[in-house]
Amino acid sequence: MKKIILVLLVLIVITVGVILILGNVFGFIPIIAFNSTKINSPSLSNNEPKIPTSTSPPVAPLTTVIFDFDRGTPTVLEGYNTPLNQTSGGVTASFSSASDPSAFSIQSYKSTFYTLSQFSNKFLYDNKITRDILYIAFSQPITKINFTFASVEYEGPGHLENPSTLKLTAYINSIHSTSIDSVFANGNFSTSSFPEGTMSFNSGGKPFNLVKIELLHQVNGGTDFLIDNIVVITA
Repeated sequence: MKKIILVLLVLIVITVGVILILGNVFGFIPIIAFNSTKINSPSLSNNEPKIPTSTSPPVAPLTTVIFDFDRGTPTVLEGYNTPLNQTSGGVTASFSSASDPSAFSIQSYKSTFYTLSQFSNKFLYDNKITRDILYIAFSQPITKINFTFASVEYEGPGHLENPSTLKLTAYINSIHSTSIDSVFANGNFSTSSFPEGTMSFNSGGKPFNLVKIELLHQVNGGTDFLIDNIVVITA
């Protein structure tokens, strides 16, 4: 009997360990499915995000393009992990992380039960409990980017009074080049599952095609963030 109990305890410990490695310690842990290379092809080389190519002619300057994980191609389902590509309005966006494979995934309310009033349907979800950086590389230069986000953290005793800070840094072609600029944003606590906010960056006409998004460290703060409704303006 003691041996059976010991074996069960070992199995429980192993299961919890796997969940903590792959999942999100702050909330419901959605099912994580590995990508098909036929659907998702971008990669990182020496932690350098790859600028995607587009089969379409360049989109005219000042064109508004939206990436919301609902209307782009190829279709992405809940459980698809980074790295992954989405093409919308003739522009391709590549989503990747130095923590790949499977650092972020496509999720929705039906897979997480998160209530996010500023989000639409599907969104990009941080899978791991580590502080993961998200890269978005675009097939042609842009001058503006805007998106909604949520930081996975809680308000109240032992948690936070003010949500953690999200940072966006813009580059042209390489994260090892001199950055165009950086901006910062904080969400707000509300009736949603997590604090939500909007991140906006306007380069003042300077073209960029790569952004780095990270949640900065804060005592008792979260390590994970979610994003949706990415709107860009082409250069």
